Amino acid sequence: MSYNLAKLGTEDIDKINVDLAASGVAYKERHKIAVLPHIIERTQPMYLRNYFHERVAYYRIKSHSFPSLPMNNNINYKRPPIMR
Repeated sequence: MSYNLAKLGTEDIDKINVDLAASGVAYKERHKIAVLPHIIERTQPMYLRNYFHERVAYYRIKSHSFPSLPMNNNINYKRPPIMR
C-alpha cells in the first residue's frame, strides 16, 4: 500500500475528504461547537452522501467511547500556551 495520496485516484481522494468532513462534524458536536451537518453534507459529492451519513454515524458512536470532556475549572486548560 502506498502512502502517497497524490497517487490515488479522484474517487479515493473524494472518499478521504468525505471521511474527514464526517469526522469534523462529530468532533464539533462532541466539543459543543456549532455545526450544521446538513450544510456540510451538501458540499459533498452526490454519489458519496450516503457514505457521509455512514461515517458521521460511525464517528458519533466512536466519540461515546472517549472519556468525558474536561471541566472548565481544570487547571491544565487555564494555563497559557507554551511559546517556543
